[in-house]
Amino acid sequence: DLPMDIVDRKVRKMTMISPTNKEVQIGQTLKDDEFIGMVRREVMDDFLRKRANESGCTLINGLFMSMTLPKSKDESYVLTYNDFAEGDGTSRQGIKKTLEVDVVIGADGANSRVAKEI
Repeated sequence: DLPMDIVDRKVRKMTMISPTNKEVQIGQTLKDDEFIGMVRREVMDDFLRKRANESGCTLINGLFMSMTLPKSKDESYVLTYNDFAEGDGTSRQGIKKTLEVDVVIGADGANSRVAKEI
């Protein structure tokens, strides 16, 4: 459930148009007290980061570069990323690092670098 303070607009009807120009009507089945909550991406991202951190995740300010897939079920994924948290803060390159993980969640948008690696 999303808190109402991050909802930017309450929409009852809308038309979504695909890149191929196909139109889809949204909201026709909503009940009188229902709506589609529209949120700004940066607000939603901040909310999700804070919630993940409160649940015990370690946040990393970095840019995903590549991933090595496990060769067996007992191996980890190895992520390569540029860490922006270290250094003097003047470089946009960051410091190249790797991280071994058991699970990868690609939540990096429509042009996902994570999805392209999988």
